[in-house]
Amino acid sequence: MGELLLARRRIAIFLVLFLFVLVLLSSQTRTADRRQVGPVGTALLTALMPLQAGMFRVADAASGVWDTFAEIGRLRVENARLRTQVENLNREVAELREQASSAERLERLLEFRRQLSYQATAARVIGRDASRWFTTLVVDRGSRDGVRRNAPVVTPEGVVGRVIEVTPMASRVLLISDSRSAVGVLIQQSRDAGVVEGLGGGRLHLKYLSRAARINEGDLVVTSGLGGVFPRGLVVGRIANVIREEGELLQEAEVEPAAQLDRLEEMLILLPRQ
Repeated sequence: MGELLLARRRIAIFLVLFLFVLVLLSSQTRTADRRQVGPVGTALLTALMPLQAGMFRVADAASGVWDTFAEIGRLRVENARLRTQVENLNREVAELREQASSAERLERLLEFRRQLSYQATAARVIGRDASRWFTTLVVDRGSRDGVRRNAPVVTPEGVVGRVIEVTPMASRVLLISDSRSAVGVLIQQSRDAGVVEGLGGGRLHLKYLSRAARINEGDLVVTSGLGGVFPRGLVVGRIANVIREEGELLQEAEVEPAAQLDRLEEMLILLPRQ
């Protein structure tokens, strides 16, 4: 118990001396003529100087830690702002790229329409029905736009198919790769005639070619104009593989479609002549 009282007395004396020194230093600072501190003050200053220096170091360290935490918080806020800005910029870049790609496709489509000797209306794909046996598209043009059943559908690359259903505001297009599709064609180089049928899955099969027909891989296949649906001279595709079986009177071939049937977005529907 006596040691506890002694410790408390020492702490009280220390605090009194410390406060005295602070008051003395404050009075000395405010004094205009800056008079020197007396012997007692000098002794106290000398004794308390290490403590004062330590307190300053602790205060500086605490201030540094606080500044560090404040800087971390500021950096987190700035990082979140920059991340949001980057995401917005990436989204804008993606939108601009999509707009540029769409504008380029439409420009090519319009240029192709100017080259055609037929009236045509541009259409955009709004639906797709793909299954194992049938492949059709729904486009945003219908009877109010002049579209009729069996109207040919093309892109700048080649033939897409024909219209099989028409409503006032939309139409259904049967792709040439559909198993129900058949197009009369010519081999552009040799002028031999045949029929291209769809096999599904984007594949075409050329049939009814004479055994004597001179065809080679890479030959261009165009519409013959026979059948009353497709005008003459539209590109269908290229010969990918020639099939000549021994003893057969006819030969066949696989044809690579010119139009990218699995990536269609815009196309032209040829309208009947007025």
